[in-house]
Amino acid sequence: MDRILRSRLLGREVTVSTAIIAVAGSLLGVVLGFIAQYLQAGKARRWQLEDLKREAYAELLRSISASFAQAYYGEGKSEDSNILKATAMIQLLAEKNISESARDLQVHVDRTHRLLRSDGPDAAQDEIDETDQERIALIAKFKEDLHIRPPRKSA
Repeated sequence: MDRILRSRLLGREVTVSTAIIAVAGSLLGVVLGFIAQYLQAGKARRWQLEDLKREAYAELLRSISASFAQAYYGEGKSEDSNILKATAMIQLLAEKNISESARDLQVHVDRTHRLLRSDGPDAAQDEIDETDQERIALIAKFKEDLHIRPPRKSA
């Protein structure tokens, strides 16, 4: 009878140890799952912010080009609000040096396009060239921020 009692007690010890290991394994699985989900959500947020920046950068450049065409041909100012909207988005999303450069370009574009509308292309040519150089410099900052490398030149 002592053997039967011992084997039952040993069986319970094994069962308790097994249960403890199972509970610990389950808790570890829950914790690891939570950590993985948290890391994945953080990565998704960063990707979403990068997409928003990319869209704002592209919208600013598109709007500047469209606004220039409107100013050049005297067709109105409908794109000017899009320039302001894209600049505001960049100021919210981008680093300080990029957001300040975008705001400076927006002010310069507005001044240049007003001059172009009022005095014509010949009188505004110096301003147009200066604004274009500022735009090109900002594009380089956009590419750097988005980690876009220049294309390789073929040999």
